[in-house]
Amino acid sequence: MNMLHKDIKTYAFSEMAQQFSDFALKRMDDIYRSTNGAPDVPHRHDYYTIIFIEKGEGTHFVDFTEYKIEDRTLYFIQPGQMHQVIFTSEPVGWVITFTEQFLIANSISEKMINDIYLFNDYGQSPPLTINERDLPVYKSLAEQMAHFATSLETYTLEAVGSLVKLFLIQSNNHCSLKKSNNPQLIETSNHILRTFKQSLNKKYAKSHMVSDYADELAVTADYLNKTVKNLTGKSAKEHIQSKLITEAKRSLLFSNISNKELSYELGFEESAHFNNFFKKITGQTPSEFRVLARQS
Repeated sequence: MNMLHKDIKTYAFSEMAQQFSDFALKRMDDIYRSTNGAPDVPHRHDYYTIIFIEKGEGTHFVDFTEYKIEDRTLYFIQPGQMHQVIFTSEPVGWVITFTEQFLIANSISEKMINDIYLFNDYGQSPPLTINERDLPVYKSLAEQMAHFATSLETYTLEAVGSLVKLFLIQSNNHCSLKKSNNPQLIETSNHILRTFKQSLNKKYAKSHMVSDYADELAVTADYLNKTVKNLTGKSAKEHIQSKLITEAKRSLLFSNISNKELSYELGFEESAHFNNFFKKITGQTPSEFRVLARQS
């Protein structure tokens, strides 16, 4: 991934010249033509992004993971994630962006975002594949967003917000992640996952053990691992490791912090323990990762 490591920009929604202060919708072919097909540089947003690819070829990098761009796919990018899209031909599709305030104003709760399991702020963020039968539904929702955003004089964002909510619900229903059929178990599991993710985002540098989070939830470590894996495809232990590795890579790539300082910042008592952990997960030492990544 080619990048200027010292200048990874975070784009604020307020910086974009948009019709609305909290929502924007663009056609991918328009974006492609406006840049003459030049790839964007690695960057972050302070807002949510849904990339809806009807047709396209190329590569999408999301937080150090490379994905091949294919037809009929959806990408869900969380605020703060680093990503870069490189198309090798003119794409067809939409880019939908909105802020946290947009979600609040349209009663799209944090619970709903978390329950969908599509926006991931660390670890892998694979695309959601759409089958041919359902593609017209997604296209219709995007086209309706475009229509109402440009034709209504009142309650415009309310109309668009309802369509975004439907888009997320539709995506959730076609997500391949396994779910139980028991409503009570679903809600209990959702609560456990939400609480675990919230705690992990706050405590990852202090709490490295699954038992630390299990105790907070009054469940066993084994139960937490299995519950999280059933809902996300990865165990709680793997989520903890992904969070630590992602934060470590971000620091190594975008700052000049020493390995020793970084190890203490991430809660490791000895830098050697951090080095061994990093190499076990990535196959590289922190220093090797920093050098090779900055040469790419």
